[in-house]
This record gives sequence, structure tokens and C-alpha cells, in this order.
Amino acid sequence: MKRKLNILICPLNWGLGHASRDIPIINELILYEHNVIISGSQNQISILKTEFPDLKFIEFNGIKITYPKRNSFFIHFLIRMPILIMGIIKEHFKLKTIIKKNKIDVVISDNRYGLWNKNVYAVFITHQINIKIPIKCKLLEHIVNSINHYFINKYDLCWVPDFEEPPFLASELSHQKNKSSKIKYIGLLSKFSNYPIQKINNNKKYEIIAIISGPEPHRTIFENILIEQFKKLNTNCLIVNGTPLKENKTKIIQNIEIVSHLSTNDLYNVINNSKYIVSRAGYTTIMDLIALKRTAILVPTPGQTEQEYLSDYYSEKKIFLKMIQKKFDINEALKNINEYSSINYIENCNLLNIEIDKIEKQLL
Repeated sequence: MKRKLNILICPLNWGLGHASRDIPIINELILYEHNVIISGSQNQISILKTEFPDLKFIEFNGIKITYPKRNSFFIHFLIRMPILIMGIIKEHFKLKTIIKKNKIDVVISDNRYGLWNKNVYAVFITHQINIKIPIKCKLLEHIVNSINHYFINKYDLCWVPDFEEPPFLASELSHQKNKSSKIKYIGLLSKFSNYPIQKINNNKKYEIIAIISGPEPHRTIFENILIEQFKKLNTNCLIVNGTPLKENKTKIIQNIEIVSHLSTNDLYNVINNSKYIVSRAGYTTIMDLIALKRTAILVPTPGQTEQEYLSDYYSEKKIFLKMIQKKFDINEALKNINEYSSINYIENCNLLNIEIDKIEKQLL
């Protein structure tokens, strides 16, 4: 009988996407019969406890991030760089205590740069091998990516949720010419990967479902825009507003239902009971939509270059329709959405399982 590894999962707390895309990884590790411990912010713990009520959870807050209302997020990010670096150092030292107390063998860090340790096997998850910089600051792109690669190389492995060969899900973000031997592609990561694809029918409960999350203040700004525009429609709409710490009671505003958060099963059901989908252009949401073979209206968080790049990439391929938040017009979007259709992607071919097997072989 093989020894069970104690595996710590640590998602980044910038929105809910990182915690969500770790769900299929956690499921696989449970199937391998390892001891999985989840650490993160209160928001993330609230989400993941719904999915995994029997696992152990450790509150381990990462670097807090806010988005400016008007200025570029990247400029805001640069100004806060010293604070971010200090945050990375602090979480690096706090990890030592968690490892010792819980006898951790493996740390899987989803985009948290400070969670490597020489006494454990450390895996970093990211789809941004190449970070995109706004055109005005393009000269800094090499420096930013040098810092990015410096921290990634501290880890034993880097798992990239994408395919090494086309179709690329994150395109240039997740691929580079001279690939490090530490980079391993694990395919599409979606909590819906094992769910059946529903047949298209016209008997939908909701005309539109909007799925929003992400840092403030833009989460609230976008929710208010959606409410004002949905109220003018003569049809049923649902907003999942990405606030899992709030009491999950359904709020009704005219023709709109608003809920704070939904479990994977409930979200799957409402997506399949909706004709149209509006969401942010976060990579996790995009992977979920691809897994369910659905198109959507993507509204990138203002100033977040990654989301702007991804929404442009998929809009050019006529897979998702892109709209800018300040020019968001639901009626205009509904006129054009039928020109877009979902992508057919290759199956993962057990890429994640292959990498888990390699870790077991090395440690057991």
C-alpha cells in the first residue's frame, strides 16, 4: 500500500477563478487517495468548502489587490510593486510554519509566487508564462517577464493549464519559444470537464445569465451596469455576482434574480438553463465555457491586459463576443452574438494524471 502524500493547495486570491480551476486538480488528488489540505482567503475557503466539506482548510491570506477606477491597472500594479514583493516574502516565510505543522510533502501554488520551499516538492500553476503589458509600457515587458520567470524557476515544476500543441487556449500568454524543462502542459482545467454537454433547446428558464467576480471596485460597477440594462428587458435574467461570503439568498429586482454564489452543480444547471451568457474574460471562465461548448459575451475587467488580450483573441476567432465595460450595451450584444460559436477542443488525454504520476514516482 502506497504512502499518502500531504498536499497543500494554495490558490491566488485575486477573484475566484484560481480557486475554481483548482477544483479538478483537487478531485484528481482525492482519487489518488492523497491527503489534500486547502489554504487561501475566506472567499476561497467559502467556495471550496461547498465542494469539499470533508477536507482540512487553513486560512492563508495572500497579497490583497485592488483595481483603480480609471487609471491603467498595470501602472497601479507598478506603483504597488514594493508592497507586492514584500507580500511574496511574507507568504514565503509563513509557508514554512504551515509545512512544519502539517508535515506537507507537496505544495501546489496557483499563481502565488512565494510558496516554494526546499523541503517540499513545489508546483507552480500559471497560464501566463508571458505576461502582456499595455502598449504604453511595452518597453517594460521584458523586465516584468524576467521577474515572472525568476519566481517560476524557484519551483520544481510549472503546470500550465493549456495544450502544448494547437488549439492553444491562452495563445501567446502560455507559450514561449525557448520552453523551460520545468514547464508541463496539463490541458484544459475546468470544474465542468466531467459534466455532460447538454443539447441545445429553446425552453430556457433564463434569457441571460451573467457571471461576474474579480476585485473591487469593478465587480460592483459591472454588476450595477448589468442591473440597469437587464431591468429594461422583458425577460428573465440571473446575475451570479461573485460574493461568496454574503448570505446566499436570492434577491429579486423586477425581472432579475441575483445570487451571491452557486455550487458547481447549481452553476452547471443555470448555465444550461440560459440562452445567453455574459461574463468577465477571466481564463478560468473561458475554460469553463469551452468545456461546456458555450459561447458568451465577454466583458474584460478594465485595465487588466490579460483579459483584454484573451477577449480579443477569442473575438477574432468568432468564439466569444467582446464588449468594453464603459460601452456595454446588452441589446447590441444580443444582436451580434449569433455570429459566434463555441470551440471544439481536443481532450486532455490525461495530461494532469501523467504529471501526478511523475510526482508520485519521484516521492514515493
